Amino acid sequence: MSRFALALKALTGNLNVNLHGESQFMKIFSNFQFGDANLEKFVNQGFISNNQVYSIINRIAEDAANIPIIIENKNSDGSIEVVEEGDFYNFVHKPNAVDTYKSFVYQSIVYQLVTGNEIQYGVKGIGSNMFSERHNLAPQYITPKVKETITGFVATSYKYNYAGTNYPLAVEEVMHLKKFNPNPNSDNPAMGLSPLQALYRVLEASNELITADASLIKNKGAIGMLTPKTGGRPVTKTQAEDTDKSLKSRIGGGQNFGSIKTTTASLEFIKFAMSPQDLQILENGVVKLRDFCSAYGVSSRMFNDQASSTYNNTVEDNKKYYNNGVLPPLQNDVDHFNNFFVQGWNERDNANYSVRLDISSIEALQSDQRTEAQKDKLKMEGIEKILNMNTSEAGKQLLLVSNYDFTQEEAEALTLNNTPNNEE
Repeated sequence: MSRFALALKALTGNLNVNLHGESQFMKIFSNFQFGDANLEKFVNQGFISNNQVYSIINRIAEDAANIPIIIENKNSDGSIEVVEEGDFYNFVHKPNAVDTYKSFVYQSIVYQLVTGNEIQYGVKGIGSNMFSERHNLAPQYITPKVKETITGFVATSYKYNYAGTNYPLAVEEVMHLKKFNPNPNSDNPAMGLSPLQALYRVLEASNELITADASLIKNKGAIGMLTPKTGGRPVTKTQAEDTDKSLKSRIGGGQNFGSIKTTTASLEFIKFAMSPQDLQILENGVVKLRDFCSAYGVSSRMFNDQASSTYNNTVEDNKKYYNNGVLPPLQNDVDHFNNFFVQGWNERDNANYSVRLDISSIEALQSDQRTEAQKDKLKMEGIEKILNMNTSEAGKQLLLVSNYDFTQEEAEALTLNNTPNNEE
């Protein structure tokens, strides 16, 4: 057996396995475990313990919670009415007795980005068909009871184990937002896939780097050491301590910054420099930051990675930050709210309520909004010009279909409505 194979056997602690061929060779790596990934670990080892994960998710959640919403009611004639007061307005802006709208949305987005799930528990009044309160529950303590269907696993009820107490929940009480989980063989297939699942090895490596970084600082706090020159007389312990105190008193403090001090002692200074391996550990932390940012759709330059940072990059990064990082999870949350919580209120008020995001408040996207508004203006001017042309209705319809992507039915309706009434 080769020395390389013997070394690998010793490394894995298994000296009784014969290695023949590639498949057997690769089996030795099964002894290197990265730990079991689960939602509770993503919360504790990711959001709570990893500064990079916390910084990214916390910023996204805070900015998402600060985006205003507009509550609308679509009337039977198709007109839209903005709702600014009333019971439904109060329900949206005050989800429960403790949370405001912003604090509630912050929690929801954090749960979604950390665990891949939002679990919102809805409370209805006695004899009422509408929800009067909603509460965020911690997804890491939720266990769905599931049934298997041709389209996947479906929850039939939920159990919420919190602080040692089990709370049974019906599916009618739970708004469950979950990110797509393509693995039907996972331990909990009815739960969504956490982004940190795909990043789990990166997360573990990052946590180890943070520990190593802290160890470097702890064990290498001194920058160097004074020692007698080669061939000089050694100093006693008492003399060394006296020299240390004298040195600190003479060169310590801001008043001595940049000054030059002299000594009559025959000493030399040995600098404690970081090894290339130590510096590589710190550089790897930036690489892990970029991995996390990539998974959450944001630029690492926004989180103190200053490589290639320019003003133009900053402007573009801000746009991508909202379009790729903030708005998708927030829109997902709003869509689920509209689908789950609104129906009972519509029935009570004979209304057609919905909630939408007011992205006009996002400064980074305003240039894009102005560009889109200008495009819309040019489009309307072009359509108006076609409708006023001295040509047949069929000709106008052809231009509307070919130039502005109208369907034939839409073009016919538009030209018909634009035809002047015949004079009697």
